Amino acid sequence: MEIEPAPAASSHPRNIVLFNDRGLRAGWRLLIYIALLAFLIVVVLFPLALKTQPEAIKHGILTPAQALGEGVGFLLFLFAAFIMSLIEKSNMGEYGLPIKRTPVLRRFFTGYVFWGFLPLSVCLLIMRLFHAYSFGSLELHGTSILIWGIEWGVVFLFVGLSEEYLLRGYALYTLAEGIGFWPAVIVLAVLFGIGHSGNPGETRIGLISVVAFALFASTALKYTGNLWLAVGAHAGWDWGQSFFYGVSDSGLRAQGRLLAPTFSGPAWLTGGSVGPEGSVIALILLGIMTGAILVFYRRRPELVVAESKI
Repeated sequence: MEIEPAPAASSHPRNIVLFNDRGLRAGWRLLIYIALLAFLIVVVLFPLALKTQPEAIKHGILTPAQALGEGVGFLLFLFAAFIMSLIEKSNMGEYGLPIKRTPVLRRFFTGYVFWGFLPLSVCLLIMRLFHAYSFGSLELHGTSILIWGIEWGVVFLFVGLSEEYLLRGYALYTLAEGIGFWPAVIVLAVLFGIGHSGNPGETRIGLISVVAFALFASTALKYTGNLWLAVGAHAGWDWGQSFFYGVSDSGLRAQGRLLAPTFSGPAWLTGGSVGPEGSVIALILLGIMTGAILVFYRRRPELVVAESKI
C-alpha cells in the first residue's frame, strides 16, 4: 500500500490575523502609523514645544509663535503618511490632500470664506441681534493690520492643515477601511473633542461643537473627495475668531487682534470663556453647514473607502 504524503500545512490560518486580500490589515497599518507618529512627536515635536512654547499660551494668550509648532507638526504627520504610502505602495493623495487634478486653491478658499469666515460672521451677527455681542473698537491701525493679519493667516493655515490631516487624513482613511467610514468618523470625532478638552476655558457646549465640526469636516471629505474645503473652513473660522473679530478661540485670546469686542448674556448664547464655538448658535450653524454639504455636493464624486474588516 502506498503511503500518501501528509498535506502541507496551510499558512492561511496563521496569516489571516495579519493579512487580508488587500495585504496587511487596516488595524495593523494603523498601529504602525500611530507608533511612527508617537516616535516623531516624542523625538521632534515635544522638544520643540518646550523650547518655543511661549509663556503667554499657558496664560490663555495665543501668539504667532504657535505657527512653528503647527507647521512642524503638519510636516511630521505628512512624513508619517509618506512612510505608510511606501509600505502600502499607494498614492499619498488618497489620504485626503491630493494636488494633481484637484482645484486646490479654489476648494481651499471656498472653504475659507464660505464655510469658515462667513458662518462665524453670521454667528456673531445673530448674537448682535440679541444684544449679546458688540464688535468693539479697532485695536490695530495702519500697516499693523496687514502684518498681524498675514501672521495669523500663516498660523491658522498650519493649524487647519495639521489638525485636519492628523485625524482625517491617513488615520480616517485606514480606520474606515477596517470598520467603515461613518463609524471611523465618529471614533475620530470623539478623539478630536477629547484633544480639545485641555484648552483653558473649554465648556461642554464648546466640546460638542468641536465634535460637530469634525462631523462637518468628515462629511465634506466624503462628498468633495478631499480635505481641502475642510482645511479652508478650519483656517477661516479660526482666523476670523482670533484675529479679525478678536474673540476667544477654544478659550484662548490672540495677541495682535483687529477688534476689541465685548459680550453680555448667558454663556450658552455667547459661548462664555470658550468663545463663539461654545455658543448654541455655532452648534446649530454647524448642523446646517453639514446638511448644506449634502445638498451642494451630493452629485460630486465621493471618497472611495474600502469596507473590509480589521
